[in-house]
Amino acid sequence: MRRVRLRSLLVVACVAALTHAAPAQEVLPVAALVAPLALPPLEPTRALITALPQVQAARAGVDLAQARGRQLAVGGYEWNLRLGGQERRETAGPVHAESDVAIERSVRWGGKAEADSNLGQATETAGRLAYADTWHESVRGLLKAWYDWQRERGMAMVQARQLAVVQEQLQVASRRVKAGDAPRMDQLMAQAELDRVEASAQQARSREQVQRQELLKRYPGVALSEVPAASSPDQVQLPGEPAAWLQRILADNHEIELAEAEARQARLRSERARLETRPDPLLGVRAARERGGQENVVGVYISIPLAGEYREAQQRASLAEAQAAEQRLMQTRQRVEATAQRTVLQAASALDVWRRLSAVQQAMDRVAQLAGKAYGLGEVTLTEALQARRTALEASQAADAARWDALEGVARVLVDAHQLWAAEEGGH
Repeated sequence: MRRVRLRSLLVVACVAALTHAAPAQEVLPVAALVAPLALPPLEPTRALITALPQVQAARAGVDLAQARGRQLAVGGYEWNLRLGGQERRETAGPVHAESDVAIERSVRWGGKAEADSNLGQATETAGRLAYADTWHESVRGLLKAWYDWQRERGMAMVQARQLAVVQEQLQVASRRVKAGDAPRMDQLMAQAELDRVEASAQQARSREQVQRQELLKRYPGVALSEVPAASSPDQVQLPGEPAAWLQRILADNHEIELAEAEARQARLRSERARLETRPDPLLGVRAARERGGQENVVGVYISIPLAGEYREAQQRASLAEAQAAEQRLMQTRQRVEATAQRTVLQAASALDVWRRLSAVQQAMDRVAQLAGKAYGLGEVTLTEALQARRTALEASQAADAARWDALEGVARVLVDAHQLWAAEEGGH
Protein backbone atom coordinates (compact mmCIF):
# COMPACT_ATOMS: atom_id res chain seq x y z
CA MET A 1 0.00 0.00 0.00
CA ARG A 2 2.83 2.36 0.81
CA ARG A 3 4.55 1.68 -2.54
CA VAL A 4 1.28 2.27 -4.36
CA ARG A 5 0.90 5.63 -2.65
CA LEU A 6 4.48 6.66 -3.56
CA ARG A 7 4.09 5.57 -7.17
CA SER A 8 0.85 7.51 -7.34
CA LEU A 9 2.57 10.64 -6.11
CA LEU A 10 5.33 10.23 -8.70
CA VAL A 11 2.89 9.72 -11.56
CA VAL A 12 0.71 12.66 -10.58
CA ALA A 13 3.73 14.94 -10.22
CA CYS A 14 5.19 13.96 -13.61
CA VAL A 15 1.90 14.43 -15.41
CA ALA A 16 1.35 17.80 -13.78
CA ALA A 17 4.85 18.93 -14.75
CA LEU A 18 4.74 17.75 -18.34
CA THR A 19 1.32 19.27 -18.96
CA HIS A 20 2.38 22.57 -17.42
CA ALA A 21 1.58 25.23 -20.00
CA ALA A 22 4.42 27.59 -20.93
CA PRO A 23 3.62 31.25 -20.30
CA ALA A 24 2.82 33.40 -23.30
CA GLN A 25 5.91 35.14 -24.68
CA GLU A 26 5.93 38.89 -24.87
CA VAL A 27 8.09 40.79 -27.30
CA LEU A 28 10.82 42.48 -25.27
CA PRO A 29 13.61 44.84 -26.29
CA VAL A 30 16.96 43.13 -26.73
CA ALA A 31 18.49 45.11 -23.84
CA ALA A 32 16.00 43.50 -21.46
CA LEU A 33 17.39 40.07 -22.31
CA VAL A 34 20.98 40.67 -21.27
CA ALA A 35 20.40 41.04 -17.52
CA PRO A 36 18.91 37.54 -16.87
CA LEU A 37 21.62 35.73 -18.84
CA ALA A 38 24.05 35.47 -15.89
CA LEU A 39 26.87 36.98 -17.96
CA PRO A 40 30.03 38.65 -16.62
CA PRO A 41 29.96 42.49 -16.45
CA LEU A 42 29.67 43.81 -19.99
CA GLU A 43 32.15 46.70 -20.15
CA PRO A 44 34.99 45.07 -18.16
CA THR A 45 34.55 41.98 -20.31
CA ARG A 46 34.77 44.08 -23.48
CA ALA A 47 38.12 45.40 -22.26
CA LEU A 48 39.17 41.81 -21.55
CA ILE A 49 38.25 40.74 -25.09
CA THR A 50 40.20 43.67 -26.54
CA ALA A 51 43.33 42.54 -24.70
CA LEU A 52 43.20 38.93 -25.89
CA PRO A 53 46.31 37.91 -27.90
CA GLN A 54 44.31 36.77 -30.92
CA VAL A 55 42.40 40.06 -31.01
CA GLN A 56 45.59 42.08 -30.71
CA ALA A 57 47.14 40.01 -33.50
CA ALA A 58 44.08 40.67 -35.66
CA ARG A 59 44.35 44.40 -34.88
CA ALA A 60 47.95 44.29 -36.09
CA GLY A 61 46.61 42.52 -39.17
CA VAL A 62 44.46 45.60 -39.89
CA ASP A 63 47.58 47.78 -39.83
CA LEU A 64 49.32 45.27 -42.07
CA ALA A 65 46.42 45.27 -44.53
CA GLN A 66 46.43 49.07 -44.65
CA ALA A 67 50.17 49.06 -45.34
CA ARG A 68 49.74 46.43 -48.07
CA GLY A 69 46.92 48.47 -49.56
CA ARG A 70 49.11 51.55 -49.66
CA GLN A 71 51.89 49.55 -51.31
CA LEU A 72 49.53 48.39 -54.03
CA ALA A 73 48.13 51.88 -54.56
CA VAL A 74 51.52 53.54 -55.06
CA GLY A 75 53.01 50.62 -56.98
CA GLY A 76 56.33 48.86 -56.66
CA TYR A 77 58.25 50.91 -59.24
CA GLU A 78 60.80 53.50 -58.10
CA TRP A 79 63.11 55.96 -59.80
CA ASN A 80 66.52 54.63 -60.76
CA LEU A 81 69.57 56.86 -61.14
CA ARG A 82 72.43 55.73 -63.35
CA LEU A 83 75.89 57.27 -63.28
CA GLY A 84 78.73 56.22 -65.52
CA GLY A 85 82.25 57.26 -66.39
CA GLN A 86 84.75 56.12 -68.97
CA GLU A 87 88.03 57.07 -70.61
CA ARG A 88 88.38 57.31 -74.40
CA ARG A 89 91.84 56.76 -75.89
CA GLU A 90 92.53 57.53 -79.52
CA THR A 91 95.41 55.98 -81.44
CA ALA A 92 98.31 58.42 -81.28
CA GLY A 93 95.89 60.92 -79.89
CA PRO A 94 94.76 62.47 -76.65
CA VAL A 95 92.86 60.76 -73.83
CA HIS A 96 89.32 62.04 -73.19
CA ALA A 97 87.35 61.70 -69.93
CA GLU A 98 83.67 60.95 -70.56
CA SER A 99 80.65 60.65 -68.25
CA ASP A 100 76.93 60.00 -68.48
CA VAL A 101 73.91 60.22 -66.19
CA ALA A 102 70.41 58.80 -66.61
CA ILE A 103 67.20 58.67 -64.62
CA GLU A 104 64.59 56.05 -65.38
CA ARG A 105 61.43 54.43 -64.07
CA SER A 106 58.97 51.73 -65.13
CA VAL A 107 55.42 52.93 -65.75
CA ARG A 108 52.21 51.02 -65.10
CA TRP A 109 49.97 51.18 -68.12
CA GLY A 110 46.89 49.52 -69.52
CA GLY A 111 44.75 50.13 -66.41
CA LYS A 112 47.23 48.53 -64.01
CA ALA A 113 47.35 51.50 -61.63
CA GLU A 114 43.56 51.46 -61.23
CA ALA A 115 43.59 47.68 -60.78
CA ASP A 116 46.26 47.96 -58.08
CA SER A 117 44.27 50.68 -56.32
CA ASN A 118 41.14 48.50 -56.30
CA LEU A 119 43.14 45.54 -55.04
CA GLY A 120 44.62 47.70 -52.28
CA GLN A 121 41.17 48.79 -51.13
CA ALA A 122 39.98 45.17 -51.18
CA THR A 123 43.01 44.17 -49.08
CA GLU A 124 42.23 46.81 -46.46
CA THR A 125 38.58 45.73 -46.36
CA ALA A 126 39.58 42.09 -45.90
CA GLY A 127 41.90 43.08 -43.06
CA ARG A 128 39.15 44.91 -41.21
CA LEU A 129 36.72 42.03 -41.72
CA ALA A 130 39.32 39.53 -40.51
CA TYR A 131 39.67 41.59 -37.34
CA ALA A 132 35.89 41.67 -36.84
CA ASP A 133 35.65 37.92 -37.45
CA THR A 134 38.44 37.23 -34.96
CA TRP A 135 36.68 39.42 -32.41
CA HIS A 136 33.42 37.55 -32.97
CA GLU A 137 35.07 34.15 -32.63
CA SER A 138 36.81 35.30 -29.45
CA VAL A 139 33.45 36.32 -27.96
CA ARG A 140 32.03 32.94 -28.93
CA GLY A 141 34.93 31.20 -27.22
CA LEU A 142 34.52 33.28 -24.08
CA LEU A 143 30.79 32.58 -24.05
CA LYS A 144 31.31 28.82 -24.31
CA ALA A 145 34.02 28.75 -21.63
CA TRP A 146 31.87 30.91 -19.35
CA TYR A 147 28.80 28.70 -19.58
CA ASP A 148 30.87 25.51 -19.35
CA TRP A 149 32.08 26.79 -16.00
CA GLN A 150 28.55 27.81 -15.02
CA ARG A 151 27.31 24.29 -15.75
CA GLU A 152 29.93 22.71 -13.51
CA ARG A 153 29.30 25.35 -10.88
CA GLY A 154 25.57 24.64 -11.01
CA MET A 155 26.15 20.89 -10.72
CA ALA A 156 28.36 21.44 -7.69
CA MET A 157 25.61 23.51 -6.04
CA VAL A 158 23.00 20.84 -6.80
CA GLN A 159 25.23 18.18 -5.27
CA ALA A 160 25.82 20.37 -2.19
CA ARG A 161 22.08 20.74 -1.66
CA GLN A 162 21.62 17.00 -2.14
CA LEU A 163 24.35 16.31 0.41
CA ALA A 164 22.55 18.40 3.03
CA VAL A 165 19.29 16.54 2.41
CA VAL A 166 20.95 13.11 2.64
CA GLN A 167 22.61 14.13 5.91
CA GLU A 168 19.17 14.94 7.30
CA GLN A 169 17.92 11.58 5.99
CA LEU A 170 20.72 9.82 7.87
CA GLN A 171 19.75 11.62 11.08
CA VAL A 172 16.12 10.51 10.69
CA ALA A 173 17.19 6.91 10.04
CA SER A 174 19.50 6.97 13.08
CA ARG A 175 16.71 8.25 15.33
CA ARG A 176 14.32 5.57 14.11
CA VAL A 177 16.92 2.84 14.64
CA LYS A 178 17.61 4.08 18.16
CA ALA A 179 13.91 4.15 18.88
CA GLY A 180 13.60 0.58 17.59
CA ASP A 181 11.24 1.75 14.87
CA ALA A 182 13.52 0.74 11.98
CA PRO A 183 16.07 -2.00 11.35
CA ARG A 184 19.80 -1.42 11.65
CA MET A 185 20.02 -1.90 7.90
CA ASP A 186 18.29 1.46 7.34
CA GLN A 187 21.09 3.32 9.08
CA LEU A 188 23.68 1.44 7.06
CA MET A 189 21.84 2.22 3.83
CA ALA A 190 21.51 5.89 4.74
CA GLN A 191 25.22 6.05 5.61
CA ALA A 192 26.14 4.39 2.30
CA GLU A 193 23.93 6.88 0.45
CA LEU A 194 25.66 9.74 2.27
CA ASP A 195 29.08 8.39 1.30
CA ARG A 196 27.97 8.07 -2.32
CA VAL A 197 26.62 11.62 -2.44
CA GLU A 198 29.75 12.99 -0.74
CA ALA A 199 31.89 11.35 -3.43
CA SER A 200 29.67 12.79 -6.17
CA ALA A 201 29.82 16.22 -4.56
CA GLN A 202 33.61 16.04 -4.39
CA GLN A 203 33.79 15.11 -8.06
CA ALA A 204 31.49 18.01 -8.93
CA ARG A 205 33.64 20.45 -6.95
CA SER A 206 36.75 19.14 -8.68
CA ARG A 207 35.23 19.56 -12.14
CA GLU A 208 34.13 23.09 -11.23
CA GLN A 209 37.63 24.02 -10.07
CA VAL A 210 39.21 22.64 -13.23
CA GLN A 211 36.75 24.55 -15.40
CA ARG A 212 37.31 27.70 -13.37
CA GLN A 213 41.07 27.52 -13.77
CA GLU A 214 40.75 26.90 -17.51
CA LEU A 215 38.46 29.91 -17.86
CA LEU A 216 40.85 32.14 -15.92
CA LYS A 217 43.83 30.87 -17.91
CA ARG A 218 42.26 31.55 -21.28
CA TYR A 219 40.55 34.79 -20.26
CA PRO A 220 42.62 36.45 -17.52
CA GLY A 221 40.72 38.93 -15.42
CA VAL A 222 37.22 37.66 -16.12
CA ALA A 223 35.04 38.75 -13.20
CA LEU A 224 34.11 35.47 -11.51
CA SER A 225 33.37 37.24 -8.24
CA GLU A 226 30.55 39.24 -9.86
CA VAL A 227 28.52 36.32 -11.18
CA PRO A 228 24.83 37.29 -11.11
CA ALA A 229 22.19 35.00 -9.70
CA ALA A 230 20.68 32.41 -12.00
CA SER A 231 17.39 33.29 -13.69
CA SER A 232 14.04 31.57 -13.78
CA PRO A 233 12.48 30.43 -17.08
CA ASP A 234 9.90 33.21 -16.98
CA GLN A 235 12.63 35.87 -16.97
CA VAL A 236 14.33 34.79 -20.19
CA GLN A 237 12.77 35.09 -23.61
CA LEU A 238 13.93 35.41 -27.21
CA PRO A 239 11.70 38.21 -28.53
CA GLY A 240 10.30 38.03 -32.02
CA GLU A 241 10.19 35.15 -34.44
CA PRO A 242 13.16 32.82 -35.02
CA ALA A 243 13.09 33.72 -38.73
CA ALA A 244 13.72 37.38 -37.87
CA TRP A 245 16.78 36.48 -35.79
CA LEU A 246 18.05 34.19 -38.53
CA GLN A 247 17.71 36.98 -41.08
CA ARG A 248 19.51 39.41 -38.78
CA ILE A 249 22.41 37.02 -38.26
CA LEU A 250 22.83 36.34 -41.97
CA ALA A 251 22.39 39.98 -43.02
CA ASP A 252 25.54 41.07 -41.18
CA ASN A 253 27.81 38.08 -40.84
CA HIS A 254 31.57 38.55 -40.64
CA GLU A 255 32.40 35.08 -41.91
CA ILE A 256 30.39 35.56 -45.10
CA GLU A 257 31.64 39.12 -45.56
CA LEU A 258 35.25 38.00 -45.11
CA ALA A 259 34.78 35.17 -47.62
CA GLU A 260 33.24 37.66 -50.05
CA ALA A 261 36.17 40.05 -49.57
CA GLU A 262 38.68 37.25 -50.12
CA ALA A 263 36.83 36.15 -53.27
CA ARG A 264 36.90 39.74 -54.54
CA GLN A 265 40.61 39.92 -53.80
CA ALA A 266 41.16 36.74 -55.79
CA ARG A 267 39.16 38.11 -58.73
CA LEU A 268 41.14 41.35 -58.69
CA ARG A 269 44.43 39.46 -58.54
CA SER A 270 43.32 37.37 -61.49
CA GLU A 271 42.46 40.52 -63.46
CA ARG A 272 45.81 42.04 -62.46
CA ALA A 273 47.62 38.94 -63.67
CA ARG A 274 45.80 39.22 -67.00
CA LEU A 275 46.97 42.82 -67.36
CA GLU A 276 50.49 41.75 -66.45
CA THR A 277 50.71 39.67 -69.63
CA ARG A 278 51.48 43.01 -71.27
CA PRO A 279 54.76 44.07 -69.59
CA ASP A 280 55.29 47.60 -68.36
CA PRO A 281 57.76 49.78 -70.27
CA LEU A 282 60.75 51.43 -68.64
CA LEU A 283 61.20 55.10 -69.60
CA GLY A 284 64.43 57.01 -69.09
CA VAL A 285 66.21 60.28 -69.79
CA ARG A 286 69.96 60.26 -70.43
CA ALA A 287 72.66 62.94 -70.66
CA ALA A 288 76.28 62.26 -71.63
CA ARG A 289 79.51 64.24 -71.93
CA GLU A 290 81.89 62.79 -74.51
CA ARG A 291 85.38 63.58 -75.86
CA GLY A 292 86.21 65.68 -72.86
CA GLY A 293 83.20 67.93 -73.33
CA GLN A 294 83.56 68.44 -77.06
CA GLU A 295 80.31 66.49 -77.52
CA ASN A 296 77.23 66.67 -75.27
CA VAL A 297 74.41 64.18 -75.76
CA VAL A 298 70.84 64.32 -74.39
CA GLY A 299 68.28 61.61 -75.17
CA VAL A 300 65.42 59.46 -74.05
CA TYR A 301 65.02 55.72 -74.19
CA ILE A 302 62.43 53.03 -73.57
CA SER A 303 62.86 49.42 -72.52
CA ILE A 304 60.02 46.88 -72.92
CA PRO A 305 60.34 43.29 -71.61
CA LEU A 306 59.15 40.57 -73.94
CA ALA A 307 56.41 38.52 -72.34
CA GLY A 308 56.89 34.77 -72.08
CA GLU A 309 55.20 31.66 -70.76
CA TYR A 310 55.80 32.62 -67.12
CA ARG A 311 53.29 35.47 -67.25
CA GLU A 312 50.70 33.26 -68.95
CA ALA A 313 51.16 30.55 -66.33
CA GLN A 314 50.83 33.15 -63.60
CA GLN A 315 47.53 34.29 -65.09
CA ARG A 316 46.20 30.73 -65.19
CA ALA A 317 47.24 30.16 -61.59
CA SER A 318 45.50 33.35 -60.39
CA LEU A 319 42.36 32.39 -62.32
CA ALA A 320 42.32 29.00 -60.58
CA GLU A 321 42.74 30.74 -57.21
CA ALA A 322 39.77 32.98 -58.00
CA GLN A 323 37.61 29.99 -58.86
CA ALA A 324 38.65 28.25 -55.64
CA ALA A 325 37.81 31.39 -53.64
CA GLU A 326 34.33 31.48 -55.19
CA GLN A 327 33.76 27.88 -54.14
CA ARG A 328 34.98 28.63 -50.61
CA LEU A 329 32.51 31.52 -50.51
CA MET A 330 29.65 29.20 -51.43
CA GLN A 331 30.80 26.68 -48.82
CA THR A 332 31.03 29.41 -46.17
CA ARG A 333 27.53 30.63 -46.97
CA GLN A 334 26.11 27.13 -46.66
CA ARG A 335 27.94 26.44 -43.40
CA VAL A 336 27.04 29.79 -41.83
CA GLU A 337 23.38 29.50 -42.83
CA ALA A 338 23.16 25.99 -41.38
CA THR A 339 24.93 27.06 -38.17
CA ALA A 340 22.76 30.16 -37.76
CA GLN A 341 19.57 28.18 -38.28
CA ARG A 342 20.68 25.56 -35.76
CA THR A 343 21.66 28.25 -33.24
CA VAL A 344 18.32 30.06 -33.42
CA LEU A 345 16.22 26.89 -33.33
CA GLN A 346 18.23 25.39 -30.48
CA ALA A 347 17.85 28.57 -28.44
CA ALA A 348 14.08 28.55 -28.82
CA SER A 349 13.90 24.82 -28.09
CA ALA A 350 16.23 25.07 -25.09
CA LEU A 351 13.99 27.69 -23.48
CA ASP A 352 10.97 25.39 -23.79
CA VAL A 353 12.92 22.40 -22.46
CA TRP A 354 14.11 24.46 -19.50
CA ARG A 355 10.56 25.47 -18.61
CA ARG A 356 9.36 21.88 -18.72
CA LEU A 357 12.29 20.42 -16.78
CA SER A 358 12.03 23.20 -14.21
CA ALA A 359 8.43 22.18 -13.59
CA VAL A 360 9.50 18.53 -13.34
CA GLN A 361 12.20 19.48 -10.86
CA GLN A 362 9.73 21.31 -8.61
CA ALA A 363 7.37 18.35 -8.71
CA MET A 364 10.10 15.80 -7.95
CA ASP A 365 11.43 17.93 -5.10
CA ARG A 366 7.95 17.95 -3.61
CA VAL A 367 7.66 14.19 -4.01
CA ALA A 368 11.07 13.69 -2.37
CA GLN A 369 10.07 15.89 0.56
CA LEU A 370 6.84 13.97 1.03
CA ALA A 371 8.68 10.66 0.80
CA GLY A 372 11.18 11.83 3.43
CA LYS A 373 8.38 12.81 5.79
CA ALA A 374 6.57 9.56 5.06
CA TYR A 375 9.69 7.57 5.99
CA GLY A 376 9.94 9.49 9.25
CA LEU A 377 6.36 8.45 9.97
CA GLY A 378 7.01 4.86 8.93
CA GLU A 379 4.68 5.03 5.93
CA VAL A 380 7.30 4.12 3.31
CA THR A 381 10.56 2.23 3.38
CA LEU A 382 13.96 3.87 3.32
CA THR A 383 14.57 2.35 -0.11
CA GLU A 384 11.51 4.14 -1.46
CA ALA A 385 12.53 7.42 0.18
CA LEU A 386 16.05 7.18 -1.21
CA GLN A 387 14.72 6.34 -4.66
CA ALA A 388 12.49 9.42 -4.57
CA ARG A 389 15.49 11.51 -3.52
CA ARG A 390 17.64 10.14 -6.36
CA THR A 391 14.87 10.85 -8.84
CA ALA A 392 14.66 14.40 -7.52
CA LEU A 393 18.44 14.74 -7.86
CA GLU A 394 18.32 13.61 -11.48
CA ALA A 395 15.52 16.08 -12.14
CA SER A 396 17.53 18.89 -10.50
CA GLN A 397 20.61 18.04 -12.54
CA ALA A 398 18.61 17.92 -15.77
CA ALA A 399 16.86 21.21 -15.01
CA ASP A 400 20.14 22.92 -14.10
CA ALA A 401 21.81 21.70 -17.30
CA ALA A 402 18.78 22.88 -19.29
CA ARG A 403 19.03 26.27 -17.59
CA TRP A 404 22.56 26.88 -18.82
CA ASP A 405 21.81 25.45 -22.25
CA ALA A 406 18.95 27.93 -22.60
CA LEU A 407 20.93 30.92 -21.32
CA GLU A 408 23.88 30.07 -23.53
CA GLY A 409 21.58 29.57 -26.50
CA VAL A 410 19.97 33.01 -26.12
CA ALA A 411 23.34 34.67 -25.50
CA ARG A 412 24.78 32.97 -28.59
CA VAL A 413 21.93 34.33 -30.73
CA LEU A 414 22.55 37.84 -29.41
CA VAL A 415 26.29 37.53 -30.07
CA ASP A 416 25.81 36.23 -33.61
CA ALA A 417 23.29 39.01 -34.29
CA HIS A 418 25.88 41.56 -33.04
CA GLN A 419 23.60 42.67 -30.20
CA LEU A 420 26.06 41.64 -27.49
CA TRP A 421 29.77 42.57 -27.42
CA ALA A 422 29.79 43.69 -31.05
CA ALA A 423 33.19 44.28 -32.65
CA GLU A 424 35.01 47.55 -32.14
CA GLU A 425 36.47 49.72 -34.87
CA GLY A 426 37.69 47.61 -37.72
CA GLY A 427 34.45 45.64 -37.61
CA HIS A 428 30.77 46.53 -37.57
